[in-house]
Amino acid sequence: MRLNYRYFFWFLLASLSVFFAEVTVASYLYPYFTPWGIISLLPLYGLHILVLAGIVYRFGKPRFETLYLAGILFGLYEAYITKVVWNPEWDSIFKVGGIGVLEVLVIVLFWHPFMSFIIPLGIAELLTSGRRVLPSFVLKHPYLTAMLLGIVESSNAPSFLHSFLSTFSSSAFLILLIYLWMERFNGRNHDMFELLPNRRELRPLILVLIAYYLTSSPP
Repeated sequence: MRLNYRYFFWFLLASLSVFFAEVTVASYLYPYFTPWGIISLLPLYGLHILVLAGIVYRFGKPRFETLYLAGILFGLYEAYITKVVWNPEWDSIFKVGGIGVLEVLVIVLFWHPFMSFIIPLGIAELLTSGRRVLPSFVLKHPYLTAMLLGIVESSNAPSFLHSFLSTFSSSAFLILLIYLWMERFNGRNHDMFELLPNRRELRPLILVLIAYYLTSSPP
């Protein structure tokens, strides 16, 4: 039973990371319901957040600064695999040595540290021990934060219908996972340190993550 609830938590954490990194900006609209989202995005984001959080939490309850630095690594790794820093799907405004400067500032230093790593972990903390690691603005103004994310998502989505369906379906999926975690697995009775991968579990996860890099190396 112990392994069951921990693995469920891992899946919930991966799903939160994908939602905030991909759905909120309409980068990928239906990550939980398409083959690419299931076999690529969820494992990719899940491996990153589990490995980095597992390492960070080995040293005790992290501070915001520690999480941010780990989030930058998240951004660098994800940018390396997806190649969005030097080969984006859009025209890069300013490049130095073939590297998109704006992409580095936005994706590596802001978006992934917060949306892929800190916010999902912060929500996971609230769903377990209740410890607060999210910025105070997000905690004090959740509806305003949701509204801002909704504006970003709708402005990037191909149509209003896709924006609505993506937000509704993805949010419903996450709400179901959170409900199961809180009710079926008594989420409040667990601690992040206990739930995240231990030293023995980190080794195979790191090996799989390295395999992602080897198969996604730049041409």
